[in-house]
Amino acid sequence: MTRHGHCLISATESTTRRRGRCRLGGATLFGTTTMVALVVAAGGGLWWWAQHHGESNGSANILLHTVQRGNFELAVTERGEIQAFDVTEVRSLVKSNNTTGNAILRIVPEGAEVKKGDFLVELDSSALRSQRTSQKILVNTAKALEVEARNTYDTAVIAKREYLEGTYLQERQTIESEVFVAEENLNRAKEYYAYSKKLASKGYVNELQLEADRFAVEKANKDLETAKTKLHVLDEFTKPKMLSTLESAILIAKAKWDSGQNSHELELEKLEELDDQIAKCTLVAPQDGVVKYAHIMNGRGDQEFIVEEGTVVRERQVIINLPNADSMRVELAVNESLVQYVRPGLAAVINPVGLGDRVLHGTVEKVNQYAEPTGWRQANVKEYKAFVSIDDPTRDLRSGMTAAVTIRCAQVPNALQVPVQAVYAHGSSFYCFVYDNGSWQAREIKPGPTNDKFFVIQSGLNEGDQVALNPRGYRDEVDLPKLSPAEAQRAVPQRGRPERDGDEDQESADQEAGQPRERLPGEELDAEPGERLRTAPGDTRVPPSRDAAAKVQTASTSASQGGAE
Repeated sequence: MTRHGHCLISATESTTRRRGRCRLGGATLFGTTTMVALVVAAGGGLWWWAQHHGESNGSANILLHTVQRGNFELAVTERGEIQAFDVTEVRSLVKSNNTTGNAILRIVPEGAEVKKGDFLVELDSSALRSQRTSQKILVNTAKALEVEARNTYDTAVIAKREYLEGTYLQERQTIESEVFVAEENLNRAKEYYAYSKKLASKGYVNELQLEADRFAVEKANKDLETAKTKLHVLDEFTKPKMLSTLESAILIAKAKWDSGQNSHELELEKLEELDDQIAKCTLVAPQDGVVKYAHIMNGRGDQEFIVEEGTVVRERQVIINLPNADSMRVELAVNESLVQYVRPGLAAVINPVGLGDRVLHGTVEKVNQYAEPTGWRQANVKEYKAFVSIDDPTRDLRSGMTAAVTIRCAQVPNALQVPVQAVYAHGSSFYCFVYDNGSWQAREIKPGPTNDKFFVIQSGLNEGDQVALNPRGYRDEVDLPKLSPAEAQRAVPQRGRPERDGDEDQESADQEAGQPRERLPGEELDAEPGERLRTAPGDTRVPPSRDAAAKVQTASTSASQGGAE
């Protein structure tokens, strides 16, 4: 019984389990069938919607712009620095003397108002004072040598006068006395000899005595000739020789005296120069003004020279500027693609930073003819300095403030305009892709001036035409003239940006990231006045990706209709 009962219960449980599985399998099959039916219905509905609305959505995804007329204004806006063009520079006039310069010991605080004659800067003068002590010793030595040389000169002059007026006359008188004595002796000897000859003729004097008297005459004659010879030698040889020697001594002494004087004057000038250099170590204000330190920035924007205590200042280096607040102007850098539009005399609007909505008026004063030097990071970016004078300066303007300057370069009333991204450069020509009744047409245009937002169209388009804002995306749907091999290989066409394979992907990525395209090296500008290519900073182009273009809402009529549907 128990076994049969057990068997009966087991059979009943097995039947119940099989029925449960049958119910679960039936529910699963029903759910799967229902889902397949829904998917088929959704696919059919999607196919029907695509058949009826595909054409409308295709038009809605096209970025179009309606060509319109309007007042065109070409304005160049750049940031610059306000400066006073009437600036008095306070320089270090202390000579370096083969050193790096002189350190700043004390300096007046920046921004302080000073009056004429007030203290500004004190430079280190310790080395100069040490040189002055040594130079003072040299001056004294040179003075002593000068005095000694002068005494030597005076002695030489006296020696010459002594010889002419004393020694020479004394020697001449002595020789003249000798000549006189010799002449007297000669006369007496002649008389004795004559008398002896008379006595000898009478026999009173022998021959020996007569010979002695004749010899005495000859001796007296020789003595007279000797005396006369001495007088001749004195006048003709001794005197000139002594005069030459004495005059030479005078000239030598005079030269040494002059040399001593020059040496003393030079040493004295060096001493005075050192005194002047020491005095120049203390700088005072040449006029009234507000102190502005003359910091120097290098090409990377870092401070190369900072004015502060301890800084070494080289010769002729500017330390402080004293600007005149009544003569202010803005110094700005203009990109080479825009400098052709900026010329002296153009009106400008100036918005100083930090003064709220203050608007000042100015005039372009000067544009440099040569580009500013750049560092290696910006070797391909050329900028030209321009100066805009402020016509209505205020007292709260400070030198060094930043200001945004907008220069109105050109105005064209009622001009036909298209956005810059709608212009396509092909070789040396420019095109716009016109959308007409579902098809594209490439029209060659003649662009006029541009302001980085719109091109003025001189010919090629009509008011109301629909042009593509991303012409690169529809390049394959239009027919353009075939470029010659030379034009195709050019990195930069005569006018416009080259359409080069490989640039589009990178440029599209930059455009989608919101970064402006950088101008290529050597990219040319129009030669016509008031006209520029799409190569300036800020020139953005719509990428050729249609998926990315579909994210932008079109302002065209077709887009509006698509949105309504």
